This record gives sequence, structure tokens and C-alpha cells, in this order.
Amino acid sequence: MSERTDDVTPSGGKRTAAARVLALLGAFSRGGGSLTLSEISRYADLTLTTTHRLVKEVLEWGGLELDDTGHYRLSSKILDLASSSTQALQLRETALPHLVELHRRTGLTVHLSVRDGDNVMYLEALRAHPNYSGENRIGGRLPLHVTATGLVLLAFSDEEVLEGYLSEPLKRYTSETITDPAALRAYLRNVRKNGSSIASKFVVMEAGSVGAPVKGLDGTVETAVGMVYLTKDYDPCRLVDQVRATANRISHSLRERKTNLDPRTIDFNRRHAGLI
Repeated sequence: MSERTDDVTPSGGKRTAAARVLALLGAFSRGGGSLTLSEISRYADLTLTTTHRLVKEVLEWGGLELDDTGHYRLSSKILDLASSSTQALQLRETALPHLVELHRRTGLTVHLSVRDGDNVMYLEALRAHPNYSGENRIGGRLPLHVTATGLVLLAFSDEEVLEGYLSEPLKRYTSETITDPAALRAYLRNVRKNGSSIASKFVVMEAGSVGAPVKGLDGTVETAVGMVYLTKDYDPCRLVDQVRATANRISHSLRERKTNLDPRTIDFNRRHAGLI
């Protein structure tokens, strides 16, 4: 058996240095976005030696973060680059003042989420503890069926997307996680009917989340607003209206197609950049 090499693509062509880096970054679409060095090597189809070298370089550049468990994640720097497209930037800048208002009013973690394959990805996350490094951080991912925003995005997705998702085994995190396809379909019908979702104890027993859809100019739903709460302290039914109202305000702002940034967005960005 010949020794494995990084220089050859599956089709037999020459693999460039850039292709190796892109393969490394692409590996983070697997495993929930949190990977060990060996997992990166396997998913990117790179030798462990090459993976170690490239990870070190990307880590030093600031594109990766390493947590206490030895897992690597994409950093917010990568997300910032990915968000530099006009559409994504407009979405975040339009939504941000409304998210800030909801966060300040409730003191709870607030998210702006999109669907990324079979996962929900967090474009924005405002929380009381900015050093949080769990899956529901900016750029983090979780399966669609375990989060309120993911359930919203799944409920308003095309039937083809839903069929594909339900055809695969659904991971169970707690005894409350819905893993039966028929039960999940019934739940998603209620999400569409109510225009909101509640995922109580779906990931951990101590917490739950509430979500609502942001509707685009054509009425489609590609984004959702979410809020995380502690199950012992909050009744999610009392949070639904606030999350839904915020999502509706973002939807309305997107329809207005404002060309100038909201002053609250400018103020928020300047404060977080340390300019004021």
C-alpha cells in the first residue's frame, strides 16, 4: 500500500497549498464545528503532520480557537470574513439594533441564526457573559432539531430539505429531545402555525430556548431570532411574544431596505471596537 500523501486530490490532480488550507477550514462543517486534531485530519483528508502544521499557522493568524478540551473551532475572525458579503452584512447590521434592544430589556442571551446544512449557525450572539465559548456562540453550530431557531428554520424550509433531514437519525441530547420523525413533523406544523418555537430542555435539562422567524422580502424564512433561558427561572411562554416582536421588527426593517445604518448599530460597533 502506498503512503498517504496530501499532494494528490481524489481525482488524481495536484493538490495546492491553498487547497489544503481550504480543506482544513471545510472540515469544520462536520462534527458540530468543534474538532480535535485527528478529526480535522480525517475530515480534511490530510496527514496528521500536515494538519498539525496548518492548524498551528491558522491558529497564529487568528482563524481558529483552541478550548480547554483540546478541540478547535473557527474563530469570529473567519465569521467576519464570511459575513463581508453585502447581503449577510446588511442582514446583521439591520438586525443588530433590535437584538441589542431585546438583550438589554431581558438580560438574556439573544441569537441571530441561519441554516447551514443540517445545522443552525449563529451569526450573532449577545449575552451577559461575553467569554462564553459553547456551541451557541458566534459561528457555533448545533443540529437543527435541538434549538428553537433551528426548529423555526426547519419548519419554514422546503419539503425536500425537511425530508432529507428526517431521513437521517436524529441525535438525542436529553430525554426531552424530539428524535421521532413523526413527532418532529407534528411539532414543526405547530411552529409554522404559531410563528414561534420553544425548545425546552432539548440540549441540556437546565436550559431552553425560544425562536421566531425573520421573513425576507419574498416572505421566505432564512433567518431566525432566538433567546436562551434557564428553565428554573423563566416561563418560556412569557418570552415568546418578545422574541416574535423582535423578529417582526427585523423583518419590517429588511423590507424597508434602508441604505443608511441605524445609529444604534453604529454606536454598538464603535463601542465594541473600543472607539468610544
